[in-house]
Amino acid sequence: MSDETKIMLSEQELEIVKDTNWILTKQEIIRKVYRLFNKQIPTINTCLYDISSVFPEAFKYGLPRISKGENYNEYPYVMLDYPASFSKEKIFALRTMFWWGHFFSITLHLSGEYKDWYEERICSRLIQSEGSDFFVCVNEDQWQHHFEASNYRELNQLGDAGLAYVFQEKDFLKIAIKIDLANWNDIDSLLVAAYKKMIQLLSD
Repeated sequence: MSDETKIMLSEQELEIVKDTNWILTKQEIIRKVYRLFNKQIPTINTCLYDISSVFPEAFKYGLPRISKGENYNEYPYVMLDYPASFSKEKIFALRTMFWWGHFFSITLHLSGEYKDWYEERICSRLIQSEGSDFFVCVNEDQWQHHFEASNYRELNQLGDAGLAYVFQEKDFLKIAIKIDLANWNDIDSLLVAAYKKMIQLLSD
């Protein structure tokens, strides 16, 4: 067999493939993310109680769903969808995401009649807010989660006119808050604060 047909490893790759510790560490981190996300469910419920009068009745009894994958743009991820309802016609989802090497994020995702119900009050709340924490999806693909400029823009960068344009032109809305992984040890309090800000967008 010629060298050209061999599947070769670099020295760095060879060291990694022989090392069992890093994969065990990765698995333990993912387990910790699962535990972290499970801890957030009562917090989300508390936040939702404050807006129970404007929250869809059907979602009050929905079950949380935590899922994981190995390849969103080449990196592992974990997602908590709660509360959430996905269909072809309409979406309501509060999604908490851990993306390996990148960030934690919380995203409010609305389409169909749920967008119709909430977009006016969300737009009003965003205009009234200082906006430094919020990102607004400008992508045509509603299933992208990264924070590159092609997908999300900071609210302050859009301005009132830009925000109104996004709301009018798209058949879905995605509003997100990003938390740097460097803040892991404070993540509980940061997630609580982010949930409150996000759910407040839905309030009367």
